[in-house]
Amino acid sequence: MATILNQANLTYTYGTTTETVASNIAETEWNAALAAEKRVLEDAYREGSTLTYLISLTNDAAAPVENLVITDNLGAFTPAGAAAPVVPLTFAGNATLFIDGVFSEELTPTPVPEGIRFTIPSVPANANALLIYQATANAYAPLAVGSEITNTATVGETEPLTVSATVPVAEYADVSIEKEMRPNPITDGDTLTAIFTIENRGNTAATGLVLTDDFPVSLSNVAVTVNGAPVTDFTFDGNSLTLPASGATTLSVPKATFSVDATGAVSVTPGVLTIVLTGTI
Repeated sequence: MATILNQANLTYTYGTTTETVASNIAETEWNAALAAEKRVLEDAYREGSTLTYLISLTNDAAAPVENLVITDNLGAFTPAGAAAPVVPLTFAGNATLFIDGVFSEELTPTPVPEGIRFTIPSVPANANALLIYQATANAYAPLAVGSEITNTATVGETEPLTVSATVPVAEYADVSIEKEMRPNPITDGDTLTAIFTIENRGNTAATGLVLTDDFPVSLSNVAVTVNGAPVTDFTFDGNSLTLPASGATTLSVPKATFSVDATGAVSVTPGVLTIVLTGTI
C-alpha cells in the first residue's frame, strides 16, 4: 500500500495578463502489485563475518507474480585506488523461501556479473514472501573504522524495485598471542628467553592487557622488556609471571592498518606488541 499525493496547476489569461493557480493536494491509496523491503539482521560486521539478509515481498494484486527475478549485487562498489568495482560479500549456502510464514523451498542463486540472481517461482495473490540468505565478508570488505557495506537488490525486471540494506564495520580489537622460548635445548645455568608476540588485527587498539604465565620451571634474575624498553612493574613468584603487577604500567596493542591494492583487495597489517622475559634456569 502506498500513498499518492498530487496537485494540478492551471494557467489562464485575461487581457494581457497571465496567471497560474494551483489546485488542492489530492490523495489516494495505491494498491501496488508488488512491494519489497530488505534488511540485515546483524548490527555490524568484521573480517570474515557472516551476515543474514532478508527480502520481504508483498503481493497485493489479485493475481500471482510468477517467476520473479531478484538480482543482488552483494555490496559491489569501487574503492579508492582500485581499477574496477569489487564485491565485498560472498554468498554462503542456499537461500530459504517462506510464503505467508510457511517454508516453501530452498533456492540456489545463479552467479551473474552483477552478483547473484534468484528466481522465485511464484508469489501468490494477496500473499507475503520472505527470502532469507547469508553472505560472508570477504577480502574486499572494507575494515577501517567508518566503513560500511551497502547491499542492493533489484526485484523484478519490467518495472524493477530497488531495495538495499547497509551495515557498518564493527569497531573492535582482534588480538592473538604467540610465545617462543630460546634456546632449544636448554641446560641448567643457561639464560632462558621467552618472547611473547601480541598482534591486533582489529581496527581499534586493545588496552588494559594483563599477561600471566606459569612457567614449568623456576627462574632467577628475571627481567622483562616491552617493545625493547625495560619494565619493573611485574611479579615473578617462583615460576609465575604477572605483567603488569600494580597497574602503574599500562599495556596496549595498537590497531591494525589497512591498505587496498589495485585489485581492491584489503591487506591487514596487524598492530604489534612484543614482550621479552629473560631469566636464569
